[in-house]
Parts: sequence; C-alpha cells; structure tokens
Amino acid sequence: MILSSEQDEVLQIVKRNKREERYNDPIWKDEWFLNSEDSGSYSGYEYNINVQPVWDQGFNGSGVVVCVIDDGVEISHKDLAGNFDQLASYDLQDDDNDPSPRYASGEPNRHGTRCAGEIAGIRNNHVCGVGVAHACNIGGIRILDGPVTRIMESKALGFNIGYVDIFSASWGPPDNGKAMDGPKGITAQVIEEAMKTGRGGKGTIYVWAGGNGGKNDDCNADGYQTMRYSVSINAVGLNGDTPYYAEPCASALASTFSSGFVHSIATTDIHGECTKSHSGTSAAAPIASGIIALALQANPDLTWRDVQHIIIRAAVPDKLFHHEGWVRNAANRATHTNFGYGILDAFRMVEIAKNWTNVDPDHRCQSPQLTYNRAIPAHDSITIEIPFDGCDDTDNSVKSLEHVYLELSLKTPRRGDISIDMVSPSGTEMRLISTRMFDNDNVGFRNWRLMTVFLFGENPDGLWRVKINNSGKYTAQLETMFLDVFGTVNAPIETDVSLQKSDDKTVCDTLCGLAEHAYYDSANRCQKCNNVVEIDVKRRNELKNGF
Repeated sequence: MILSSEQDEVLQIVKRNKREERYNDPIWKDEWFLNSEDSGSYSGYEYNINVQPVWDQGFNGSGVVVCVIDDGVEISHKDLAGNFDQLASYDLQDDDNDPSPRYASGEPNRHGTRCAGEIAGIRNNHVCGVGVAHACNIGGIRILDGPVTRIMESKALGFNIGYVDIFSASWGPPDNGKAMDGPKGITAQVIEEAMKTGRGGKGTIYVWAGGNGGKNDDCNADGYQTMRYSVSINAVGLNGDTPYYAEPCASALASTFSSGFVHSIATTDIHGECTKSHSGTSAAAPIASGIIALALQANPDLTWRDVQHIIIRAAVPDKLFHHEGWVRNAANRATHTNFGYGILDAFRMVEIAKNWTNVDPDHRCQSPQLTYNRAIPAHDSITIEIPFDGCDDTDNSVKSLEHVYLELSLKTPRRGDISIDMVSPSGTEMRLISTRMFDNDNVGFRNWRLMTVFLFGENPDGLWRVKINNSGKYTAQLETMFLDVFGTVNAPIETDVSLQKSDDKTVCDTLCGLAEHAYYDSANRCQKCNNVVEIDVKRRNELKNGF
C-alpha cells in the first residue's frame, strides 16, 4: 500500500570547507605561514603563526593603525587601498602627503609595499593574499629612497604618535658585520616622548626587523634593536630552519616566518602585482606587527611593556628544539639567540591579551660605574664580577627583571675580535655580542649599551659575571662598565590560556627541550611532570660559581 508520494529532486549540497569558500585571494594558498588547511602542497603544515582561530573569533585588526616606515607604500594597490590611512602617512623625501614609492629602473622601491601587504592585505577580494591584520588601517612613511638625516629619521619615528599605534621598521644600520650605530640625539628624544605620550600615554609600539648580517654580524651592534622600546623580531624558515642571514640576537623577543632555504613570503608588490619572493627579517617583522595589531584590537589598553610581556608568553619554542643552543632562564622560559622566546603564536597572543592585567610601573636600577683599566691579552679573556643588590630598600627596587643593559667602554685595535658573555645571579648564561670578522674598527666600544631580554622574570639581586673574550692578536683594554636594569618589584599577574593538546592529552613529553617529560603552561613557562629533575640544573649551578 502506498501511503504518500512526492516528486524526487536534486539537492544543492556542498562540502563545508569554509576557509576555501571565504578566501578567494589568488596567492592565499602560498601563504604557508598563515594557514594549514588551504595552502596547497603545505596543507596541514605545522609551521605557521596559528592565526586562523583568531580570525574565526572576529579579530582582524579593525581600529588599529599601523605605519610602515620604508621606501613607500603603493596606496593605489587594490589589496591595500581600502585600508589606506592618510593620517598615518607622509613622504619625507618629497615633503608631501603621498607615500607612494618612486618607480625607478630596476624597481628597488618595492620593499615597503611588500611589508604593508603582509600586515593589511585585504581578505577575500580576489587580489593577492591575506594580511595578518587584514582590516587594520595601514599607512606609510616614505623615507628610504634617498639620503636620510637624523631629523628626517626623527620625524618618521615620531610621526603623528597620538594616532599611530604601531610602527613597523624593516631597516637599520648596514648588515655588513662592521657597522655599529643606533638612534641618537633628537631621534632618541622623539622615541622617549612616544613612550610617554603615544597611544594616549600607553606608549607607541615599535617593531624592528632583526637584521640580515648572518653569523658575521650581531644585533647588539644595532642600537635600534637594542632599545628596550623595540620589539625585535628574528626570522625562521619554512621547516623551522635558521635562515642563513639570521644574526645572533640577545635582544630578540620572538621570531616569525620568512624565507629560509626553500620558500619565501607571498604578499603584495608594486604596480598592483603580487609576489612570492619577499624575504629576510624584513618579511618577518611585518608579520609580528600584524599579530600585535590583533592583540591591540582584543585589548586596546595594553601598554608597550604589556605587549612585550605578552609576546614572551605567546611565543612557542617547541618546534625549534632541534636546534642546539636553547637556554632556560630562572623564570623557566626557554630562550635562543636566533629565535628569542620562540615562534610568535597569534592565538596565544590574543587569548593572553584579552584578560591581561597591566604591569606595574617599571623601576630603573644601576650598579656603580666602576673604572677597571684591565688589559685583555691577545687570545685570552677576563672575567669581571659585579655585585648587585637590585636597589633593595629604595624606590628603584627591582625584583622581577625586564630589560638588562651592560654599558661599557673598551679600547681595542680591532673591535671585531671581541665577544662578551654574561651570567646572571641565577646562573643564566647568554652571549651579548659575538665576534664580527669584518669589523676592523679601532675605536672599540664607547659607552656602548649591550642589551638582553632573556632574563624577563629573574631577580637581579646577587653576583653578576661578565666574560670578555679577545680572539685577536692585539691587547684590548676595558675601561668602565656597569649594569643598568629595568623591571618591577612584583611579577605580572599571569593569564590562563588552555594548554595545547596532542592526541587528546596534555602535551607532557620533552616539549621543554631542556627537561624531559615537561610542558609549557599558559605563561610559556616550562613545567615538569612527575617531578622529573631538570637536566640543566648542574650547568646552572656551575655557572653560579664562575664560567
């Protein structure tokens, strides 16, 4: 018996691959550093900044203003024009309001446009790719296309600081292994002012590329990166490799992706084109700028110091532990001179930012400036001990470190022969500056400030040790040296973030590199499981007693 009947029909049913539907940008599949699902041959690839969960929550950089200081930004580019912000833009070479690049023979002025696309490339518009903060306001300062004076530099770094949130700078002194320079005079004054009054008193964010001088250079010879106000970013390649151009850098907070031995970065290019060949730390810093824009959208009340604290907690070192050289500080955070605290994770960055409690005002404490007049013989070294109380029982007391400077004056017939190591009172060892084979300068170090961020959270109270190595054939002379530290009395309040999961269980197996059976908690600190003893305790205790 037939109880009912109806006409059959063909149903309109599609597979729910939502990201493939949403992202019609033609080089999206080549942005391996952003995604792991629609990236063609990189599908499912684990090396990326984990930004898709952030976008899924609706964070896209909206309301945040980012300015790229470079050789110009092509404001007519269809992947940038909709996000262009005139109030964040200026041409310091021609002294007008149009930051567009000069189109020259050989097209050298494409650098800024490429960086801008990484940050603010508009999503789902059938043009090029997707920017990390694809709805932010993007501006440009055209300065790197002609002679640059200190006054011009100061104008760029201080441009409309009441309006611009983030400056992205992928430039600095020449990466030739012999330059040693940084912001001076009026430029230094402008940056100090930006920290006090920028972003309504919360401080302007300066993101700086880590330098491309490779093993023959060191970012501590670059005073732009060693400003405590800078977010210094290094690069990591497609497979988690160390790019050939990466400089050792004790001031690097974290790393993001760029060209390695195989693939480069896909982004916008001049003449309305796209490229798949952006490279160097120049390409890594804009990615970090975009991630910070997402964090500021999630919590506009973050200060410049809050941003740095969140970065060291959001950076994930796990996938880079195949590299030797990791050191865990006394706050149980892993650090590396090539990678900082690890690969910056956008999801962790935003999740921590959402409920972050502003850090206390910082204090500054200095050790006495002593005159040593110690000779450093050829092919030899000396060790200097600096007793330090962290300014106990004063208004400048520091118990939880942030930035540590070692300022010194040292004469040497050949500066590149000198390398300097330091051990904190807790036994954390780091190299502050490496030898530089091309640095033949005979001036030496004149009140030069070496900086490290690898001691965040440590207590400065105790005996510091500085080892100065002279690998050359000439005697060097240490004149003066002292510590200049910044931090707080109380450590920041930690923000809970769900631990990463693997095979439906908490990651708890050798993820901390220096300790077996361990995992990273929400504060990016290495935690032990089953009370396994840290294997680096012996080394730490040895360093407390000397090199």
